[in-house]
Amino acid sequence: MPVGLLDRIAATLALQHARRQFGRFERALRDARPAQQTALQRALQQVRGSAFAQAHRLDRVRTLDDLRAALPLHRYEDLRPWIDRVVVGETGALFAPGTRLHMFATSSGTTAAPKRIPVTSAFVEDYRRGWNTFGAKMLSDHPEALLRAILQSSGRHDAEHTSTGVPVGAITGLLARTQKRIVRRYYVGRPEIALLSDALARYYVLMRLGLARDVAFAITANPATLIGMARCADEHAEALIRDIHDGTLSAEQVPDPALRSTLLRGVRPQPARARVLEGLRATHGVLRPRDAWNLSFVACWTGGSMGQYLERLGDWYGPLPVRDVGLLASEGRVTIPTTFGTASGPLDVTAGCFEFIPVAEFDHETPRTLDFSQLDVGGDYAVVLTNPAGLFRYRLDDIVRCTGHVGGAPTLAFLYRGGRVSSLAGEKLTENQVVDAFRSACVEAGGGEFDYLLAPVWGDPPTYRLLCEQAPDERWIAAFDASLQRANEEYASRRKSFRLGSLEVVRVGSGRIRALDREMMTRRGATAEQYKRQTLLTRVGEDAALLAVSPAEA
Repeated sequence: MPVGLLDRIAATLALQHARRQFGRFERALRDARPAQQTALQRALQQVRGSAFAQAHRLDRVRTLDDLRAALPLHRYEDLRPWIDRVVVGETGALFAPGTRLHMFATSSGTTAAPKRIPVTSAFVEDYRRGWNTFGAKMLSDHPEALLRAILQSSGRHDAEHTSTGVPVGAITGLLARTQKRIVRRYYVGRPEIALLSDALARYYVLMRLGLARDVAFAITANPATLIGMARCADEHAEALIRDIHDGTLSAEQVPDPALRSTLLRGVRPQPARARVLEGLRATHGVLRPRDAWNLSFVACWTGGSMGQYLERLGDWYGPLPVRDVGLLASEGRVTIPTTFGTASGPLDVTAGCFEFIPVAEFDHETPRTLDFSQLDVGGDYAVVLTNPAGLFRYRLDDIVRCTGHVGGAPTLAFLYRGGRVSSLAGEKLTENQVVDAFRSACVEAGGGEFDYLLAPVWGDPPTYRLLCEQAPDERWIAAFDASLQRANEEYASRRKSFRLGSLEVVRVGSGRIRALDREMMTRRGATAEQYKRQTLLTRVGEDAALLAVSPAEA
């Protein structure tokens, strides 16, 4: 049978499967309440018989109201003692007997100690189902992208191991390694790319392999990654085109011969393709994905601060439809967007049991929570989830806006991280981490403490600006940045991959920071005893008032 006919049959079957997959999700949205009840029972089943379940008498829990009565709201630090026991091999502390742990997913915590999210079989199944549902709708909308190459980037699932040998890393790496073979066939990259510790080397290899193929769409959570890969290809265009021509891979980027051999398995010289790329570069004066590929769409985060990347994304990838990949984190998935051009998507009612804190009560000691059916269109809420990762009534604290309803479920759009958290490129930098890094820098580099504020700054790439009334020396600045990287591994990753730029330091007028304290205290109606000094601004542009007064004018 001719290959073309085989491909057409495979495409038809894949499209039918995609439509069935999405149909199941639509039915769950229509019957959202039973879907949420099923999700709660699934989470309870995962911890049944554990020390955690016994301590909180979860065997009596049948409904969300029962769960509220049994457990308070939790942040990661509240669950850390239970999870730490699991990390050292005491799985029964949090999970039912016989539960298998595939890995621990990493995420930045509010302290220097990172989060370790237990990845159980049920959690992997839910996480994969969310991605499959997302992909099913995407490909159903763009059937011309079927059976063509996919540019995607995933992290390493085994960047480290626990004392009992369980991998610790990125859940995306586990999903990529265990994806169906027919799907992996269309990935541009190989799982071994994750072994490269240098971000630029990873970008180079992905583009080396990708530019040699007919890529249909590009997908990563973080749009900064897509921009970084495109920029890397242009900056190293000569070497990339030579590698494609010769069927080689730069030893400068990948020094290990064995790894180079693995990454080049099945790759052949492509002089004709190299000539096409050289011609495109000569014509446009730049080597861009928009010219090299016949792209159908791109998929990445578009909500919150991520929306600021879209113009630059278009410069590199073209005026294409952009599908938001949804609100998802190491802790689980929240939404599955089903249309292009919006960050809003239906709540994934199958991925966990959800509660929502009205944003006005975010800082209350015991805020009330609402279920999915009680959300008002236009209202803003903090997400709380319960799922098979052992996270019960867990304050994810991403702030979402209810934008409407699909079936019986709300549609939600991510706005920003709740609390004093800043995230320009997905780093989720917290005020506690900034304070600890500041104190560490003062100890390491010497000198007394001084008034300061750290502010997010949009740019290419975005960065952080340290505003202070006395300019610290270079040694102190280096120590502060190094301390931030130790405190927050996601900040460190984005600094090393150039998705975040170097720290800026700006001296402001004497007394201006304390004056800003007084302004904010008045604005919030707080007394001096109630007001907590702010050291991290979370919105781009919040430092405008300080920058308006120069040291000379103060």
